[in-house]
This record gives sequence, structure tokens and C-alpha cells, in this order.
Amino acid sequence: MAFSNVTLSTVESVIKKVEERVKSLANPIEGEQYSSVGFVDGSYVMDERRGVYVLALSAATILVEGGRMEGLLKGSSKPQVTVLIPKSFGEARASLLMSILELLGALDLVNRGVQAVFLDGSYVSELMVPFGHPRDAYENFTSTFEHKVDGILDKWGKAVEKASESAPAGEPLSAFSSLLKEVNACACELYTELVSSSDNQVSKKEALDFSFVFCESTAFLALLDNFLAACRNSSVYPYWVAKDAESRYVVEREGVEGWLNDLTLLDYSWKELDYAYTELEGKKLHRPKPCAVWEPILGKLYENWGENRVSYFKLAKVGPVSQMTYPRFAEGGAARTAVATLLTLADKRGYPRPLSYVHHIAVLNPELAKLLADELYRRENNPIVKYMLAPSGRVSAGLR
Repeated sequence: MAFSNVTLSTVESVIKKVEERVKSLANPIEGEQYSSVGFVDGSYVMDERRGVYVLALSAATILVEGGRMEGLLKGSSKPQVTVLIPKSFGEARASLLMSILELLGALDLVNRGVQAVFLDGSYVSELMVPFGHPRDAYENFTSTFEHKVDGILDKWGKAVEKASESAPAGEPLSAFSSLLKEVNACACELYTELVSSSDNQVSKKEALDFSFVFCESTAFLALLDNFLAACRNSSVYPYWVAKDAESRYVVEREGVEGWLNDLTLLDYSWKELDYAYTELEGKKLHRPKPCAVWEPILGKLYENWGENRVSYFKLAKVGPVSQMTYPRFAEGGAARTAVATLLTLADKRGYPRPLSYVHHIAVLNPELAKLLADELYRRENNPIVKYMLAPSGRVSAGLR
């Protein structure tokens, strides 16, 4: 592949100038470390059938204290199984349910008295859930439904919030099972109330989708609010760590947005450094347009926790740069302590060993969902349910 000499020299000269400025962002990783920390990761696999998704989820947690690692949640050895019906927004809803299970595991660690909790992923992405499928579900619903629903939503939003507040009292897996039952029950009752005065079939379909997305999303955000409040009240710091991220805080500032993302630019600029970190101000998130989430929980979440910060860190010369995002209350040197703790736990590739362990403990075999779906199909006697559990036409044609 040939490049124009002018193009190549222009790109090279711009990045060379940026490199020096970005290199100056690097701070040495030093100072005190946390003495008790927890790590969380989750996994899910799903199998699409004619009318449902069969979903298996798992979460793993590890407590690190006094140089000793203790596994708590057992991950893939104890998967949670559920069926997603209706099928709409299946992938997004499955990811959200996995995040609920992870948060319950993280709350358990807070209750055990850790100083910090590290989760896989992005804090900002957690806050941005309402900007995704809940908005689509709301728009689809309001485009076909003519009745006022504010009072109804308030009733069921409160019910879901109450269920989410009580969930952490139990062991994480049993708490997840109980919460899921409560959320599904609320969704069914919300749907019944919404369509009690409607005969429009399209409205009924959109109302069912809306009801489940509304209750699941409200439960997740209420639980996130719960977790963050518990962290702040207990002086525990929550951090989300991402191996890959498309954030552009640094490249926007340096004027090379569109060419690179932050991790790519930092990998290049810090290539000669053994270890380093930098901390930046995040972007305060504002409330999204109306969506399928209970409004009061949105207001509380963005008001209390919308401000965030981001750190980038490198734990070995040969290792990649990773991203760490967290709420604003984790400041005053907390991020430096977090990164210093991760450095002491890093493997030779520059990745924290406990995060690697929880990932491998949690990860599920993709075939598990298919095996579960096949077994549910084999045992089902109800003809309508059996049809919904039947393999999709694509699979039946041998095109999986």
C-alpha cells in the first residue's frame, strides 16, 4: 500500500509534536497503596431462539488483603440462567443484567470493608446506559401509545427502586435471583396497567418492550446509585478499569481527534517508559432526553454522580496503557494510590493479576447457552412456549 510522501510527512510531524507534550503528562507511580481491595468481573452468553433469548450470566469477585487473594463469587462454576422475553434489545439487556450482577458482587465487597473496588469496564459507560436502548424503547412506545402514563410509571419506578435498595442485603447470587424476579413481576404488572385501555396490537407490543426495559434500566441505575452511595459513605473508592477504550480526552486537547484515540496516542508516546500514569478531569454528564427509565432516579444519579475523572496508566515497559474511570469523590490522591496498588499486583505484561483472574474465573463457554436452550426446549410441554424455544430458522438451516 503506497502513501503520499506529503501525507506521511504531515501526519508524522504533527504526531511528533504531540508526542512530546503527551510524554510530559506522565507521572511516576509511587506512594502508598491500599491494604484491602476487591476485584469484580462478569460474563454472559446467550442463544437466540425463535421467540426468546436464553441467557447465562456469571460474576467473579476476589478479595486481596495482606498479600493474600481469596476468591468469593465463583464465576462460571455457578452461572445464573434466565430467559429474555420479549426478545427486543436482547444484547443490550443481557449486558445490563450482567452489570447488575457485577454491582451486587461489588456491594458485597464494600460490605466486607475493602478500601477500594476495581471493576472491569467504564464508569462513564455505566452512566450512559439511558442514552442507548432505553431511549429507543421510549421513542418506539410513545410513537404508538396515546395515553398519559406518568402516574403509572411513578408507581412502578418506586417499586423497582425499593427492590433494588433491598437486594444488597442478601448473598450476591441469591440477591440477583430475587431482584430479577421482582423486576420481571413489576414489568408484567406495569404492562398490564399500560394496556388495560388499549386494543392496538402494535401499542401492546411496544408497551411490553417498554415495560421490561423501563424496569430493568431503573433497577440497574438504582443499584448503581446504591453502590456509589455505599462507597462514599464507607470511604471506599470505586474504579472501573478498561483494557480497550475509545475515549478522546487527550487527543481532543491535542487537536488530533479523528486520527487516534487516547490509548493509541499514549501507547505511542509512553513507549520508552517503564511505568507511568496521568489523571484528567472527565466530562460532566447531563440528563438524556426522555427515555425508558424512572425520571427521579435519573435526576438523582446525574446530580450526585455525574462528575467523573479519568486516569491512564502503564504498569510495565512492554505493557499497554489502560484506562481507569471513577466518580469525582475519588480525588485527593486516591487515583495515585489505586494505580500504585495495581502496580504491586501487575504481572510481567503490565496487567493487574487479580483483574486477569476474575476475568478467567467469570468467563463462560459460549456453548453453554445453546446447551441450556436445547434442554429447556426438550423439556417444555406447552406448545406455544416450545415453539418460542425452538432453534431459529437460520440455525435449523445449519447457518449458525
